[in-house]
Amino acid sequence: MDDIIDFIKVLVDKGYAYESQGDVYYRTRKFEGYGKLSHQSIDDLKVGARIEAGEKKEDPLDFALWKAAKPGEIKWESPWGEGRPGWHIECSVMAREHLGDTIDIHAGGQDLTFPHHENEIAQSESYTGKTFAKYWMHNGYINIDNEKMSKSLGNFVLVHDIRQQLDPQVLRFFMLSVHYRHPINFAQDLVESAKAGLERLRTAYSNVQHRLTATTDLSENGDEWLEKVAK
Repeated sequence: MDDIIDFIKVLVDKGYAYESQGDVYYRTRKFEGYGKLSHQSIDDLKVGARIEAGEKKEDPLDFALWKAAKPGEIKWESPWGEGRPGWHIECSVMAREHLGDTIDIHAGGQDLTFPHHENEIAQSESYTGKTFAKYWMHNGYINIDNEKMSKSLGNFVLVHDIRQQLDPQVLRFFMLSVHYRHPINFAQDLVESAKAGLERLRTAYSNVQHRLTATTDLSENGDEWLEKVAK
């Protein structure tokens, strides 16, 4: 938590963040690259933004780095009073702590492109002055029987449970059957199809290995084989 608070203090000192009634907000318009990941201009993004009741933001797009504590919430001491971190800041802090100022590949679901990953870029690059991530990979949604997998629907499947039922290689082969940016539908018939496809691939590989071995044996014992043929 100390690292998160120190990170926010640097953003405040640089003018990228400001305190308001115990909350600390990121000043999005100060960061010139805001919107570059989602390919949206800041004016386009502002159309759908709003200020919630009780919030004292300079701009509707400004997002929380620190939230003042509410009754019953977990809280920590900070220069701005008791509170807790915002949603995005901990990711920037952990990434820098464990991976450095610039990371090679940042991945996540397509639904995280904006605002989460956009905000990570803004926070991190304002702090370091360096590129946050060299490459971004956003995967498509996972559907369960043609419905988006989600905790709220209760239709999620745990990898731990799947591994009890499936050969992990089958699961990998199934996942590779669709481009990572496209949605993938987890259904029993599709999994069975992947299982059959992998088995065909294994059989073909085994046949090739057998033929290569036979060819090697032939070349090593060529004279003996020719003598047998001559007889």
